[in-house]
Amino acid sequence: FLKISWAVILPVVVATALFFSVVIGMAVRAHRRRPVSGIEAMIGLRGEAYTDIDPEGKVFIHGEIWNAKSDEKITKGEKIKVINTEGMTLIVKRGD
Repeated sequence: FLKISWAVILPVVVATALFFSVVIGMAVRAHRRRPVSGIEAMIGLRGEAYTDIDPEGKVFIHGEIWNAKSDEKITKGEKIKVINTEGMTLIVKRGD
């Protein structure tokens, strides 16, 4: 003999669906964003060769000196771009 009115059920269902749609949308956007910290955030950054890199050397990026590897010979002072990471070593190429 107890019934819940449609005037209560419909607004609650709509509000719940809207809430979860917004939350899931925010979660999807957060997962698609590029990392802003950690070693993953280094990919794509540009810097300068701190030493000659043939095949290993050091680079200067964001005020820090990092170990680096490259398939090409890069001389000290040349612009570089980070294309990947291997542990705490950056894989670099000549900057564009």
